[in-house]
Amino acid sequence: MTRKTLSITISLFLIVSFGMAQQINYSAGPVKLIPETSFLSNADWKTLFYDESQSHVADRVGLNKQIAVGPDERVYISDRSNFTISILDKTGRLLKTFGKKGYKPGEFVNNQDFDGILNDKLLVISDNQGRINFFDLDGNFVKMITIDFMPLRIFPLKSGNLIIWGHVPVSGLKSKHVFAELDYNTEKYTVFNENVKSFEQPNRITIPMEDNVIAIGAPYSTARKMIRVTDDDRVVFADNSSNIVKLFSDIDGKYKESEFRIKFDPIEIGAEEKEEYYQNFKEKLKKKGIDVSYAEKVKAEGFYPDHLPYFYNMILDEKNNCLFFIFTNNKDEDYAFQAYSIDGKFLGQSEFKIEGYDLLSKMRYFKFRDGFVYTLALKPDDEHPLRIIKCRMVTE
Repeated sequence: MTRKTLSITISLFLIVSFGMAQQINYSAGPVKLIPETSFLSNADWKTLFYDESQSHVADRVGLNKQIAVGPDERVYISDRSNFTISILDKTGRLLKTFGKKGYKPGEFVNNQDFDGILNDKLLVISDNQGRINFFDLDGNFVKMITIDFMPLRIFPLKSGNLIIWGHVPVSGLKSKHVFAELDYNTEKYTVFNENVKSFEQPNRITIPMEDNVIAIGAPYSTARKMIRVTDDDRVVFADNSSNIVKLFSDIDGKYKESEFRIKFDPIEIGAEEKEEYYQNFKEKLKKKGIDVSYAEKVKAEGFYPDHLPYFYNMILDEKNNCLFFIFTNNKDEDYAFQAYSIDGKFLGQSEFKIEGYDLLSKMRYFKFRDGFVYTLALKPDDEHPLRIIKCRMVTE
């Protein structure tokens, strides 16, 4: 991904149930993705991603969708805007739609989060009220577990339990983030890590309006926290404002923390990028009828961070290697990454290449399984471009 002065946060992601692993040589050159045309060949993309027309920005189409691919290549599409989940077979034929808004077990109080598939048997779907609903692969309700704090992310484990990353308000602009393991059978959880997070942004710009105040933070001033779980149930935690990657491993019933460091330097934010941000910000203020003199505040010393984040995404391949997608000055490297083993050994730098598709700039929808990659992509020359594709991987 070439560096940009403004990042866009989106909520559509893809989850895959993992199978047999494939070893990839990341020092052998680019990895080419070859789409399998038979996968979801009968899918009605216009109906499935009906909300794509709501935005002209590629990363924001299908805003409220969350997607998982099951063990038999069934595809589950959760539509947060109407509280439903649709089930497709591997050809794209619609099998069933279930789910609704409500307070009963099996219903969703707020927009649901599709958290994955537990042991290839149960769909895990939660809301921000601490209600975690479980359904079988056919969409039939099984049970609900309620926890007493707000989950931010939930990760099914091979052990049959779940990792929960959530938070509890503390005071003011502070919150306590916690990692916990939830026992599916006893419905009890154990906290194994916690820390207090401050949401204060001292460098943000405030613009008083007639009825409210607009607050704007500096670009890249908010770190992204990325959590992944290996197929042997280790928790990988990375904060893209740092080069330290933490691992939490269950050893004899207790989680032990370890870490390794990634070994690349982030790109500095230079005068050219600052000027571009200033001009863009001024133009946006002008379009909204706001005094453009507020744009001068971005020129204040200390407004910008010294450098871009170390990476913009982290994913795990089938061998539990960590792929860190990096910013680059090379315009031809949209999907460049560095690979590290789970114990921190550098495996090489490479990039993914694909013809006829746009993988979407953040690479958030990219999962490995049985030697294939499943991802969300745009086919730019198609009337309804957004789709889910399955690709073979070939080293050039």
